[in-house]
Amino acid sequence: MVAIIFFVLLALPPSFSNASDVEYHQYRGADIIIQYEAPLANAAAKIAEAYPRIKTQLEEQLALQMLFVPTVVLTHTKDEFRQLVRDDLTIAFAVPRENLIVMDYSKLDRTPYDLLDTFKHELSHLLIHQNIESPFIPKWLDEGVAQWVSGGVADIINPEKKDILKQAVLSDALIPLRDLSLHFPQQSRSLVLAYLQSKSFVEFVVNEFGSEKLVAVLESMQKGVQIEQAVYKHMAVDLALLETQWQQSLKKSYSWPIYIADHIIWIVLFAAAFATLIGYIKFRSRLKKYRDEEDTDDFAEEDSDEDRLT
Repeated sequence: MVAIIFFVLLALPPSFSNASDVEYHQYRGADIIIQYEAPLANAAAKIAEAYPRIKTQLEEQLALQMLFVPTVVLTHTKDEFRQLVRDDLTIAFAVPRENLIVMDYSKLDRTPYDLLDTFKHELSHLLIHQNIESPFIPKWLDEGVAQWVSGGVADIINPEKKDILKQAVLSDALIPLRDLSLHFPQQSRSLVLAYLQSKSFVEFVVNEFGSEKLVAVLESMQKGVQIEQAVYKHMAVDLALLETQWQQSLKKSYSWPIYIADHIIWIVLFAAAFATLIGYIKFRSRLKKYRDEEDTDDFAEEDSDEDRLT
């Protein structure tokens, strides 16, 4: 069945909902709805088939129940998606109040696993927000947990391939978690750093206290407990102190000697290239000096010949 995405008018800007030439097919199952552009039928089928398994995984990982029917929109029309997110890093986003997930398949067709991992990431956002009221869950926790349950996948393109977190640690430029509670920065580099910090902090909590403590914090927040109180209740540590401990662990992992050791090959290549450049500049300088001396000698000989003729 061909359909336009009229049911997401409240969630999406008119420029997307009223697209003139983009038609969407619809899959409507008992517990999921998928709207997709015609060429993405296989991708829609993968999501429909995997949904029961992913739903069960998330409910078990987070100890939360999924009592809603999600709607997934799959598009590969870049211009439309670009109008929604206003940047080139975002590959998908969730709209909890509409139980809606929108995914740009043009950025998700590199491996058969990216689609499902990204879907799981976005679905975890819906699950978290359906169980915990928005004022109670800071954005860094929302994003950190979503990356944790989806194996590190984020809403943006491959942030793990960047050295931004290491550089921020070495330059003492980490963003305080309190500044990431309501929203993430818009500037690309800071946005990537916010995602990396969120993932790193949640992984630190899991490694130090166990996943059951993180889940217990979420359960307390589901009952209306603020995160500071929930963390202290289940981990016996202030959130601010926990953040400091996490930062200290990063400094141990990302010290200058370790950073240099990790990049020694590039440092050596850069040094070799720089030495070659300096050598070339010196060679050109000497060659120019030699030619200038030759020109001076030739000029002197010409003057001498003229003197003899005179």
